[in-house]
Amino acid sequence: MNSFYYGLKVWALVIFLSLFPIHIFLIRIKNFLYDYNFWKPKKSRAKVISVGNLSLGGSGKTPFTIALSKFLISKNYSVGIVVTGHGRNNNNFFFGQSFLMENQSWEEAGDETVLLKNNLNDVPIYVSWRKKNKVHGVNYLSEKNNCDIVILDDAFQHRKVYRDLDIVLISSDDLMGSQKMFPYGLLREPVLGLKRANMVIETKGNLFNEDNGAQNQFILHWEFNDYLLMPNDETCAISVLEKYNNILSLCAIGNPESFKKTLELLKITPKKSLVYPDHYPFKKRDIHKINQFINKNSVDAILCTEKDLIKLKQYKKMIKIPVGAITINYCLNSEIEKEILSKIREVF
Repeated sequence: MNSFYYGLKVWALVIFLSLFPIHIFLIRIKNFLYDYNFWKPKKSRAKVISVGNLSLGGSGKTPFTIALSKFLISKNYSVGIVVTGHGRNNNNFFFGQSFLMENQSWEEAGDETVLLKNNLNDVPIYVSWRKKNKVHGVNYLSEKNNCDIVILDDAFQHRKVYRDLDIVLISSDDLMGSQKMFPYGLLREPVLGLKRANMVIETKGNLFNEDNGAQNQFILHWEFNDYLLMPNDETCAISVLEKYNNILSLCAIGNPESFKKTLELLKITPKKSLVYPDHYPFKKRDIHKINQFINKNSVDAILCTEKDLIKLKQYKKMIKIPVGAITINYCLNSEIEKEILSKIREVF
């Protein structure tokens, strides 16, 4: 599957849903049934924190989940995470697999799952292939791993699991875009869904600092490390980039504009850029095309995100120039930490 066919599938879905937007009706019905207690979410022994968003991607849920987990662990809570495993090859609707993450590859577990595992080595992560398995995942981590708190990554719309704290992330640039549901806009559900949230946190405020008129109480500015992560898992000072004259920016994330803004913030100016769809499964033929692009444009270094490096590192011998990933300092600010801790203590 190359980028052309990957994009073709996305456009086919957009066209189909534009002609038959039945999903909008179904989402409204589901929310109505839960809002008025016709359907009730299932509770577990562990306390559950949902981290989600309203848009289709790119709000920083995975970095936030990492930062939140680190914070809770520092407060002596036993933390587990339930994920869907977006981007994995076996994420089939009928025959997908659910499992506890160990040493599975990104093809088996998803690129974001591997990113979580790389940064939270001792935190149990349950990969759920369908929504109903999230209930099983929460119970599994609670009973088998004795987790006090289970974080549901990307779960604001998955209402079958009862949550003690609902956190919704909104990227600053989302506030400036269309407020319509997909495929007419980029929202998964109407903005009115925010009334279910216990906390709304605006992310990437330092990347998209335009005046959007929002009055969010909590704003999270991601800080970036002063080193690059390399394909061999070693690091080097970000200042090494000064010796390269023609840097290529490469990313396959939900919001590629945020990576561009990150480089601007770090005062890095790539001469060329390549953008792929989110979770794009790089294959050897893609690497051959990247090498051709490198030769044609005399590129001497590649910069990508930590999520992209997970999939590119297996081709480190094929790519003939240095590859480095910009990494986030996974920390929450004191205001957000204080509010989360206050709400958690209310339910324990």
